[in-house]
Amino acid sequence: MIIGLIARDGMGVAGEVSMRLAFGVLGPFVASVDDHPADLGGPRQRKVLACLVAARGRIVSVERLMEQVWDDGVPPTQATLFGYVAGLRRALEPGRAARTPARILVREGPGYALRAPAASVDAERFTALVVQGDRAASAADFGTAATTLDEALGLWRGPAYADFADADFAVAEIARLDALHAAAREQRLAVALANGDHQRVLGDLEALVVDQPLRERGWELLALALYRAGRQGDALAVLRRAREQLIAEIGVDPGPQLRRMEAAVLRQDACLELPRTSPGRPPVLAPPRRNIPAPLSSFVGRQAELEAVGRALAEHRLVTVIGAGGVGKTRLALEHCRGRADPDGPWLVELASLRDPAEVARAVSDVLSLPGIATSGQLAQRLADRAAVLVVDNAEHLIPGVAELARTVLGGCPGLRLLITSRQPLGVPGEAVLELAPLPLTEAVELLVNRINTANLAEWAGEPDPVLTTQVCRDLDGLPLAIELAAAQCRTLSLREIAFQLDDRLGLLTTGIAGDQDRHATVRNAIEWSYQLLTHAEQALFRQLCVFDGGFDLDAVRQVGGGPELPEPVPALLGLVRKSLVIADTATVPRRYRMLELVREYATALLVGAEQAQVLARHRRWLVGLVETGEQRLPTADGADWLRRLSAERDNIRAALTSALAAGEDLTAARICGALAWFWYRTGQIAEGQRWGGRTLAALDARRARTGATETSSGAGESAEWVLARARLLMAIGGCAYLSGDHAGSVAALGEATRLCARVGARHPHTTAAIYLASVTAIGGDVAGALSLADEAVRLADLVGEPWAQAEALTVRSQLSRACGNLARARDELTRANALARSCGHQWAVLSSGWMDGKVSTDLGEPDRALRTLAELARDVDPEHDPPSWLALAHSLAGALGRTGRAGTGAVLLGAVEALGKTIGYHPEQMDPHDAPGNTAAVAAALDPEAYQAGLARGRELTWSGLADLIAEVRSATVGDPR
Repeated sequence: MIIGLIARDGMGVAGEVSMRLAFGVLGPFVASVDDHPADLGGPRQRKVLACLVAARGRIVSVERLMEQVWDDGVPPTQATLFGYVAGLRRALEPGRAARTPARILVREGPGYALRAPAASVDAERFTALVVQGDRAASAADFGTAATTLDEALGLWRGPAYADFADADFAVAEIARLDALHAAAREQRLAVALANGDHQRVLGDLEALVVDQPLRERGWELLALALYRAGRQGDALAVLRRAREQLIAEIGVDPGPQLRRMEAAVLRQDACLELPRTSPGRPPVLAPPRRNIPAPLSSFVGRQAELEAVGRALAEHRLVTVIGAGGVGKTRLALEHCRGRADPDGPWLVELASLRDPAEVARAVSDVLSLPGIATSGQLAQRLADRAAVLVVDNAEHLIPGVAELARTVLGGCPGLRLLITSRQPLGVPGEAVLELAPLPLTEAVELLVNRINTANLAEWAGEPDPVLTTQVCRDLDGLPLAIELAAAQCRTLSLREIAFQLDDRLGLLTTGIAGDQDRHATVRNAIEWSYQLLTHAEQALFRQLCVFDGGFDLDAVRQVGGGPELPEPVPALLGLVRKSLVIADTATVPRRYRMLELVREYATALLVGAEQAQVLARHRRWLVGLVETGEQRLPTADGADWLRRLSAERDNIRAALTSALAAGEDLTAARICGALAWFWYRTGQIAEGQRWGGRTLAALDARRARTGATETSSGAGESAEWVLARARLLMAIGGCAYLSGDHAGSVAALGEATRLCARVGARHPHTTAAIYLASVTAIGGDVAGALSLADEAVRLADLVGEPWAQAEALTVRSQLSRACGNLARARDELTRANALARSCGHQWAVLSSGWMDGKVSTDLGEPDRALRTLAELARDVDPEHDPPSWLALAHSLAGALGRTGRAGTGAVLLGAVEALGKTIGYHPEQMDPHDAPGNTAAVAAALDPEAYQAGLARGRELTWSGLADLIAEVRSATVGDPR
C-alpha cells in the first residue's frame, strides 16, 4: 500500500516521501517497507507494534501499552518502552533524517499511535473483501462473489495474531477475525454450490465441519451438497452426526435451519435442487414483525391455562400472569403467543436484566427498533397505530415502571394488548390477573418423563418407574423449573439416585399446599442440589457467569472466566449447558448463552469477596475491549455487523458501567462511554447515553474535586489520559444532547471536547469532535461559525488520513456549501466524500453523501441526475436493518419522479412511505423538514387531485416487499440494472 508521508517544519511543507508499508496479522506477525521485510526486533518490541496495529490508529496510552505488552510480568521503566519505539521507528521509516518528527509511529497526547492507512493491514483488506463477497452472493452475482472471497481467503496465512494469541489486546480481534474467516469459508462453499460444483466441494465441506463442528451452516451445506450429488441417505446421516455432535458438545438440539434441511431432505423438496435459471434479485425482507422465539422443547400440560390466557386477552387489554419463580409463567405466555397472528406482533420484552423502572419504555423501544424513545408517552405516540400483543416478562422488580407503561400505552394505543408475567399484579385499573399454580401431579409426571427421555434417548428405552417419577414430582411440588433441573441430572444419575438425593438433601415440601415463598425455596434448593453435583471447574464458572447481563458468547466466557479452579472455561460452560444450568440460544450466530434469572440470582449470592472483585474486573476489561473494537469497526465494511453485536451487549454495557462506577474506576467508565459515542448516536439511544454519560461525567468531576487535579496538562502521563477520556465522554454526551433537541448543550459539550483534544494533541479524537461540532453548529443555523469549523474538520481529517473521517468531514462541509448557495462546490465535496466512504466501507457516509448529492442535483435543476443518484443509492440501503433510511430514500425518490414526469409512481411511493412509516414511527417531515415537503409538493403539483389520491391509496396497500419491488423497477428503468 503506497502512502504519502509529508514532513512539516515551521515554514510549512518541507517534503514528501512515498513508501509502501504493509502489516500482516493473519498468521505470524510481519511488516514490510517497500516490499522488504522490516526488522521488528525481539518478541517484546514486536508486541509493541502489534498492539498499536490492533488499535487501528487509536491512541494507546503509555501506561496501557506497558500493561498490555508486559502482561506476563512486572513492567520495566518507561525508558525500555521508549527504546522499543525508537527501534520500531528506525525499522518503519529507514530513510527518516535524525531529529525529524516520526510520521508513522507517532507520539500523540498521552501515548502512541500508528499512522498508516487501514488498507496497509491485511486484516482490514480481508474484512472488506469478505463483506463485498457476501453482498455479491446475496445479489446472486456468484462470479464476483467467488473471485472476491477467493482473494480474501488468499490473505489468510494462519491464525490471526498467531504470535500473540494470549495477549489481552489481541483477544477481541482474534475472535472477530476467526469468526469472519469461518463465515468466509462457508460463504465461498455456498457460492460453489450455487454454481453447481457440489461434487468438487464435498471434501472441503467435510474438512469444514471437522474444523468448525459447532457452526451449523457447514453441516447444512454438506447435507445439501450430498443431496445434490444423489446421496440422500448420506445427507441424512450427516444431519444425524450434526445433531449428535451438538448434543454431545453443548447439550442442545440443532437450530431451525438444520431442522428445516432435514425435513426438506426427507420429503425430497424441490427447493433443494439447483435452480435452472438465475434467481434474479433476491427478495427484500421487511423489518421483523415479531420476535417470539421458537421453542427448544415440547410444551407439556397447561392446556386449561393456555385457553384461559386466550380468553382473558380476548376480553381484556391488560392481563398479568402471576406465580412463583420457576412455575412456568414465561413459557405459558410464549406458548400462547406462538399461535397468534396479530398484524404487528406479538413481541417479547424481557426485563430481567433491568434495574431501573425508568428504563422500561426504552426496553420496549429497543425490541421494536424505535430509536430515540425515553418515556412511555413518546412510546405511545409511536405505537398509536399498532395492533399487537406485547409480552412484558419478569416485571416484579420494576412494578412502578411497568404500571406506568401499561397506563400510558394502553390509553393511547387502542390496538395494543399487554401480557405481563410477574410475581405480583401491577395494580392498574382494568388489569385481569391469572394466578399460575404448580403443575398437577399427572402433568408434572408427564413433564418429567418427557424430559428424561429427551435428555438420554439411549438410556431410557421405556417408561421410567412410575412410583419414582411420582415421588420426584411430589417432592418438587410440581414446579416446572425444578423438574427440568432434576431431569437434566439423569445423564449422570439414575432416577432412583435422583429421588434419593431429593429426599435426603432438600427436605422438600411433602405436606399441604405450599405458599409462594415455600415454592421459591423449593426451586432454590433444586438449584443448590444441581450446583453440588457440578465439578469444581463447573462450580467456579457457574458463580462467575452471574456477572453477565442479557447473555454472553464463547469469546466473553474465555475472557471473563478464569482462576485456579478454572484453567479452561469453555469445557466447564459446555458442562453447565448439558446440565441445564445454562441455556444455549440456537437461533443466534455466534451462539449466545444465558442463565435463567432465578439461577442467576442463586449464582450471584455465591460470588463474593475477592473472587467477585476479580471477575467483575475481568468483565469490565472484556467490555472495554469489545466496545473499543466496535468503535473502530463501525465506520468500516463490517460496521453493520458491529451495530448488531453491540446492540446484543446493551445489558452487559450497563452492567460494566455500573460496576466501574461502583469500584471507583471512573476512567474505565469514561472509556466505555467514549467508545459508544457513535453507537449511541447511530442507534438513537438518547436516554441511555444521557444517563450513563451524565453519571460518568459527575464521577470524573467529583474525582477532580477530591484530588485537586486539573485538565490543563498537555504532557504524557495520567493527567493527559484523563483529559482525553473526558473529551471522548463529552463527545458521547454532545451527540445524545443533539438528538434530544438540546442544541445549546450539544454545542457546549462538543466545543469543550474539541478544545481538550487539541490541548493534549489527540488528532483522531480531535478530528471526530471537530466534525460533530461543525455539524451541530450548522444545523443550529450558525452558518458563519459552522463554515470555519467545517474547514478545520476537513483539515484535520486530511491530516489523520482516515477515509471515513474525510468522508464525514466533506459531507458536513458540503451541507454548508449548499446553504451558502455554492452548489458546484457542494457537488465536488460530495463526490469526493462518497468515493472515500466507499473505499473504506463506511456505509452510513455512503448513504448520507449520496442522499445529499441528490438534493444538490435538485437545487441545480437537474432532476434526472437526482433520480439516477437516488436510484443507484437503493443498492446500498438495507430495508431489513435500516428501515428509516429506506423510507427516506423512497420519499426522496418520489420527489425526483414527480419532477421528471413520473409523478404517478411518485404518488404510490409517497403512500407507501406514509403507511409503512406509521408501523415504525417514521414521519418524513420530522426527519427531513427542509426537503420532504418539497418532495410531496412536486408530486402533488404534477397530478390532478384525483390521480394523486389514487396513487397514495395504491401505495398505502403496499407491503415492505412490494415497496422494494417498486423501487427495484424504478432503479431498473433509471439505471438499467434489473437487480
